[in-house]
Amino acid sequence: MKGIKLGGLFKSPSVPKSPSASGSGTNKPSTPPAVESKPTPKPSPIQDGFDAQGSKPSTSKVNTPPTQQPGKDVTSSFGANPLGYSGQNVLNAYNMFPGGAPQGVALPTAQKPFVNANDSKVTLNAHQHQGNTNLSVSPAGGQGIPAHYMHYLSTGEGKFAGIQGVPLHPRPGEPNTVVTGALNGCAVHALHDTKNNNLSFLHHADYSKNGKAELDGFLSQHPNLKPAGSLTPGDYSHPTGKYGDPTGATPFIQYSQGAGGQPGQWNIVGQLNTYKNGGTPGGRPELMRPTDLQVPFMQTVPVEVP
Repeated sequence: MKGIKLGGLFKSPSVPKSPSASGSGTNKPSTPPAVESKPTPKPSPIQDGFDAQGSKPSTSKVNTPPTQQPGKDVTSSFGANPLGYSGQNVLNAYNMFPGGAPQGVALPTAQKPFVNANDSKVTLNAHQHQGNTNLSVSPAGGQGIPAHYMHYLSTGEGKFAGIQGVPLHPRPGEPNTVVTGALNGCAVHALHDTKNNNLSFLHHADYSKNGKAELDGFLSQHPNLKPAGSLTPGDYSHPTGKYGDPTGATPFIQYSQGAGGQPGQWNIVGQLNTYKNGGTPGGRPELMRPTDLQVPFMQTVPVEVP
């Protein structure tokens, strides 16, 4: 979840004309003079879900309802217009599994970094609580938004984790949203599978350290995958606040229908944020919208396939 921009391999993100339209942080600023009191530093990022050791999830049907989330249920508002809603509300993708990992979701490993799209389906819900819209996922087929969940592996576990076989143009009833963990130095890549003519998405941990070379090496082992878009720290990590702490981002990938009968398109979206409170009873840090950004609050990267 880390970095520098990918220097020409992918197209620069498109920027909406109006705001309404999971890793560790990047380099920290030096300690301020002792006469000043610095706010409580943000804690180590909360791990977003279950441990990423590749344990096999249960494939049994789950009929139990998801754990009740605090706050107002705004799932329908988010689902009706994810991009518009996100332009006005702070999303929080930490600890998306407060009731435990969704059963039926396969996990990636360093040896098998991609999970089939059909094995990544979940139900997405959104609840507004303490100034944040908290995203949570539960087993597929529940009441909420059909979505894909993309797990991630930390640096010591492989760095690359993704899903494959996502349709270029989802049919009615198929998920048109992909969620993944919060970004604090990582990157999210879209890849066109030229062999099967569909999409793969990849969560690249600690991209900021040596991301371009790592991605080049990964793609050399998967020659059928061609870059189609990327959201990197160069897009979303910007100094903010009194001490210039770098912003993080809540990412999601959204398919939008085309206007006038035109084909739709996937977009990688990153909503910039900073820490407000180090932790809440729900196990999430409380996030807020940065107030002094020199870039748009929402960063959008179109997924472009020839």
